[in-house]
Amino acid sequence: MNKLFVNIINNFSYNNNMKNYNTNPNLSSQEARIHQLNANQTVATIQNISKNIREHSSQMRQTMKALRESGAIPEIAFAIREGSFAVRDIVKDINETTQELKKKGIVNDTASAVENTLKSAEESLATAKQLSDVAQKATPYTTRVVKESLETAKKETGHVTGKVVKSIKNKVEA
Repeated sequence: MNKLFVNIINNFSYNNNMKNYNTNPNLSSQEARIHQLNANQTVATIQNISKNIREHSSQMRQTMKALRESGAIPEIAFAIREGSFAVRDIVKDINETTQELKKKGIVNDTASAVENTLKSAEESLATAKQLSDVAQKATPYTTRVVKESLETAKKETGHVTGKVVKSIKNKVEA
């Protein structure tokens, strides 16, 4: 039991005093871990731990006193209560709304509408694909016809332009 107590004190001292060992370049972390406290160091460590416990206990008492005097604890309790009432009411409303939707068949109607919409979309896609296929097959013929028409229009325009120019010159000279 005595050895266990010494090990606990050594570990606590090691953890709290490691910064002192870290500043000493001669000690590695392994050497610092092995470092054993003598009796006076153990007593000083225990006294330091006791002092820290008393200080923290005093701080906790002062904090609790300030919380009690400020009214913060009842305020938090009331806020938690109001929040739980709000959550309860919201859950109740959601449950009632869900039951109404179920009774009116809205959920089934909505699911059916979504299913019908998907079927219509699939049919529309199939039709668009068919149109695309037809347009793709017709494109080479259409392109050839448009090119031939443009060539014919150019020739006719050039021929007509020549006649108009001759006509204007004849009228101007006359």
